[in-house]
Amino acid sequence: MSSPYSLEKERDAKQAQDMNIWKSMVPGRSSVNNIKNAEDFIAFLTAAVKDRSGPEMKNFYIYLQDCFTNADQDLDGLVGPREFDALVDEAAAAPRVFGFAPTAEQMYMNEEERFAARLQLFQAIDTAGKGVIGFPEFLAWAMEHIRSKTSRGAKKWQSGVGMLSLIQPTTAGEFVEFLKEATSSTSSPEHKDLYFHLLRCFSDADTSMSGVIDADGFDKLIDIAAMAPRKFGFAPSTEAMFKSEAERKASRAALFKTIDRDGGGTISFDEFLGWAMEHIKGKVTGGVKAEYQPMSIAEDASLAA
Repeated sequence: MSSPYSLEKERDAKQAQDMNIWKSMVPGRSSVNNIKNAEDFIAFLTAAVKDRSGPEMKNFYIYLQDCFTNADQDLDGLVGPREFDALVDEAAAAPRVFGFAPTAEQMYMNEEERFAARLQLFQAIDTAGKGVIGFPEFLAWAMEHIRSKTSRGAKKWQSGVGMLSLIQPTTAGEFVEFLKEATSSTSSPEHKDLYFHLLRCFSDADTSMSGVIDADGFDKLIDIAAMAPRKFGFAPSTEAMFKSEAERKASRAALFKTIDRDGGGTISFDEFLGWAMEHIKGKVTGGVKAEYQPMSIAEDASLAA
């Protein structure tokens, strides 16, 4: 197990790496590299998306073009899935320097998971299905992505429950709004954040690393997934819900059977995801209220694993 000291050194090293990537852009091409602090960075991005003819947009355009060019390894003016994987890290260097984005290591458990997630994003941008995208397609996606972030009030990224947790609200009201957005549209950034949060919850419960969980694993999964709503007072503690361990296991085993529709004795992530999304949607559309005592959650203990 890594010590907190070694983890801090790793984070510092990664931030230094991102700073080097960010500063290595072609000198003089864009003033983005001269931004000194987080507040100025957000002000710059806000101005860029607000006025497409302004100096901020011109500089941001050049910055994104430099990112794209650096990722275009074969110099054909296009990037494929593997180059796009590198492009995401290029473009994320600046927001990471100022604390507005997690590192890839904080978001994903391994390289395969990272590439699978970015391939899905690449395919969403590659609407023509050509297997490559040009700078105009990347620019359009990047501007819309930045617009959605700044319009919601960009906040510094914080470690949450689980390495993949991108659930960032700080109040009960923000948490409900986040869940409403996440369950109202599968194309929303909130839906993507919730998807990856639930994926990590499932992965943490899958101790056998088989890709499926049985009733006992589901019992653990419920407690892992309940940490976020309990943090904001939307769910009672296990002790308050059940009189005994036997009662808890029986109740959750019955719920497990409703999800395990084929009766195979195990469920996969897609089955859990479908149930969880419907469950959450039912709660937020029904006017859920924070009526329980908020619970303190240990900050991202999984990062020490």
